[in-house]
Amino acid sequence: MARTPRERHEPIDLATAEVVLAGTQELLPVLRASAVRAGVDAARMRVVGVDDLPDPHDHADADLAVIAIRRPGDDPAFHRAQEAAELIAPLLAPNAVRIVITVSGVTRLAPRVERTLTSEVLHQIGVASARSGFTRPFRSMRTRLGTAGLRAAGVRVFRIFV
Repeated sequence: MARTPRERHEPIDLATAEVVLAGTQELLPVLRASAVRAGVDAARMRVVGVDDLPDPHDHADADLAVIAIRRPGDDPAFHRAQEAAELIAPLLAPNAVRIVITVSGVTRLAPRVERTLTSEVLHQIGVASARSGFTRPFRSMRTRLGTAGLRAAGVRVFRIFV
């Protein structure tokens, strides 16, 4: 059975893109620092807590949303991430790229893990904005080992489509 083609997002320039960062309160400072390290302009960045409701009159056309959820125990955070994506939907463009980071409850994000996490999020942005599904950005062996290290540490990175 053939899959239906998804609309590809145009390449995202992090220096000029509107970005929404959403997450649990203890992960927001890490998310903000990683976004600045990746080249996101702080003036174009909007930070929203998952537990905070955005103003219903706020409307923006952000091209990128990064959602960070800490999952306690074995609880899958996918449903919480989906709820957060629906919560921040008025702030996003219709075809915005939504990247979700779930962190295990016992995982501490050390600086080395943060750098690896930043590179994985940048890779996911590149995959989402690739011209076709066949010409994805290449992952070197070092990047693959870093991704495996993230999984072993209890950190998962994936994209969702609403």
